[in-house]
Amino acid sequence: MKDHDEIPPQRILLVDDEEQMREILYEALSLMGHEVETASDGQKAVEKVRSMELDLVITDIHMPRMDGIQLINYLHEKHPHIDIVAITGHSTDYTYTDVVQSGASDFIIKPFTLNEMEAKVRRIVRERVLRKKLEHLAVHDSLTGLYNRRYFEEAVRKEAVRASRYHHSLLLFFIDIDQFKSFNDDKGHRAGDGVLSQFAAVLQQCIRKDVDIACRYGGDEFVLLVPHMESHQAMIVADRIRERYNSMEFSPTHLSIGIAELHIAGDGVEKDVEEMICRADKALYHAKHNLGGDCAFICEVHLRRASL
Repeated sequence: MKDHDEIPPQRILLVDDEEQMREILYEALSLMGHEVETASDGQKAVEKVRSMELDLVITDIHMPRMDGIQLINYLHEKHPHIDIVAITGHSTDYTYTDVVQSGASDFIIKPFTLNEMEAKVRRIVRERVLRKKLEHLAVHDSLTGLYNRRYFEEAVRKEAVRASRYHHSLLLFFIDIDQFKSFNDDKGHRAGDGVLSQFAAVLQQCIRKDVDIACRYGGDEFVLLVPHMESHQAMIVADRIRERYNSMEFSPTHLSIGIAELHIAGDGVEKDVEEMICRADKALYHAKHNLGGDCAFICEVHLRRASL
């Protein structure tokens, strides 16, 4: 097998009731650089799928206990992120369309060469890599690398549902770079882009990885979704963000931050989220215009009434 364009190693589960076929394909796929596990039938494959992270399943169609079509249907329903290649030695039993409609990414008929299998795997991996890039671009801001507004609008509702269900706090930060237009006009848009990128890096440094969510809301506005945090802790985080940004000396800019906590009023998550966003926006306006900027303000809720 010749080494063509480089593809990233994949975590592959090989499912076949014929031991010799498993051994041949295991060796071939391993030589391609992939991490390979095997299973002798569909039921054993399901057990492995549940216990490990996988990118690709290559499965025979005709197997005892749970055949390949049943396995494909299961994977398509429960683990749609896993790509599937179906193998069969009985080309008249299932057409290409039958197998693909069941959820497989591709189909190969015995007997086949290892070059054919390599070509199938390479095509699927290239498409998988491209799909992940497109998915990344769809929810990330291209300049800062943070999540974008589209992602925020989905994430805030999901986090609100989770906070409501498990009775934990959820805080929303609205952050605005004050005097950014003046900086842009004076230094130029490239310098302005540099400020946005470096501020995004500050946010990443100040939040908890895989817990808090930082997004570019638009222009020079950013948002943070922060679960499992008390109000007094939120003010500490806000001050830390401001101090780190100010230490970079992008004069005349500084930060205004408005903070609001999710309040469960019993009128539905959508209304609760809208109310939290509205209060965070009002808190930002208060910090920026009433307090003069370069500060943070939290909009407290007491007895279902906002202080603003």
